[in-house]
Amino acid sequence: MDILRNTIKRVSHELSGREVVTAEEIKRIAMTVLLEFYDGSQSVDFQEIIDGVVESLCEEPSTINSLHYPETLKLNEIEFRHAHTCSPTQELVGEAYAEYLKSKKLLESLGIMKRITDRFFTEYDINEGLLKIYTKKKFRYGVFYTLIDDVERFLDIHERVSDRFDGEYVVVVPTENEVTPFLRFFRRNSERVKNAGFRIWVANTDQMTIDPFIGYPKDFTLLRGFKNPKVASRINSLWRERVDQLE
Repeated sequence: MDILRNTIKRVSHELSGREVVTAEEIKRIAMTVLLEFYDGSQSVDFQEIIDGVVESLCEEPSTINSLHYPETLKLNEIEFRHAHTCSPTQELVGEAYAEYLKSKKLLESLGIMKRITDRFFTEYDINEGLLKIYTKKKFRYGVFYTLIDDVERFLDIHERVSDRFDGEYVVVVPTENEVTPFLRFFRRNSERVKNAGFRIWVANTDQMTIDPFIGYPKDFTLLRGFKNPKVASRINSLWRERVDQLE
């Protein structure tokens, strides 16, 4: 399957130079990389492709372009994967652990974020897939779930999806422990996001709420679903006040 081979190749490229990883990190990266090849089809089993990427990198490579992490190192119930030629050091494991925590946060938040957007898009028809599609009359939203740091890492992919998608493309990210990652992202990338025409909204998985970060929906009746619909307009002034602290 071309989409599987292409995803394995791109994920392997993203992990190039990494000697220790986890299956959770591979899944997290594969989810966004799949957007690169998104053609609007809801019939493809994207979970099967993600599982195929993990199997190729961790078990049996299915293409010559696949990295291979066949060895296992288990620490505190976390399973790290590494190459035959790698002797995992504290630094390498520490890097993999940091990525594991980010990946675990996203994977554990997905179900909750989807419930939040289901409630937000009340009265909309729902279609599951790589993008969760919400439609009502003339309005159509394609929602993707990721982390704010990964939006920046794969911004080129999100720009292309936004250009191809027939409707409004929305990236939903969970809250972070501090506001700095959002302020930094806003300073570096807000103009690119606005020019690309997609939205970024923030889901609070503890409070089961959602707020705009960059961009509002064209269906203004949705504004009442935000906990604080004016928060996006306040980000700009907050960023200007704290820009000297972001480097």
